[in-house]
Amino acid sequence: MATEEEMKSIIDHLVHHSAYRIGMVYDFTTVCNAMANRPREYEQGIFLTMVEVRIVMEIAEKPGITASELCRNSKRTRSAMSQIVKKLKQKDLIYGEISDEHQKRMLLYPTMEGMKLRNHIVRNKEGDKNRVFTRLIEKGCTVEELESFYKVMNIYTNLMIEEPKTGWDYLIPKD
Repeated sequence: MATEEEMKSIIDHLVHHSAYRIGMVYDFTTVCNAMANRPREYEQGIFLTMVEVRIVMEIAEKPGITASELCRNSKRTRSAMSQIVKKLKQKDLIYGEISDEHQKRMLLYPTMEGMKLRNHIVRNKEGDKNRVFTRLIEKGCTVEELESFYKVMNIYTNLMIEEPKTGWDYLIPKD
């Protein structure tokens, strides 16, 4: 653990570079958001966003999951999840059934097409990951740097989730 003086020095260094780094975080999240929301063809004629794919994957992994559970897991509003579920039903990737125990609860399941999509993605996932990591390593990233990046990204995300009302204000240093 760093001493109080070492901690002050580290924070002073980070604050000095914070405006540039916050810009980098903004650019990174903007690019990731654009990628996540751009439809891509996963199977012949099936165009989905990354968000839609993740929802189909979760339903395929947990048949009978509810939209409320999907909202909690994906940090999405009920309205947003309702729109996603509606689109996935229209594309015949999922379907819903009323719960026997709770008549107001809709349980979600993958269709045969949804399972085909899931299997296609699982088969190709390793190749996709390998391409990403190969490019990062080719650009000069070390394993330690990649591990650090994911560690910081996880903690950063959790900070924003823990403080949803303050968001960036909580994380941006005050001048």
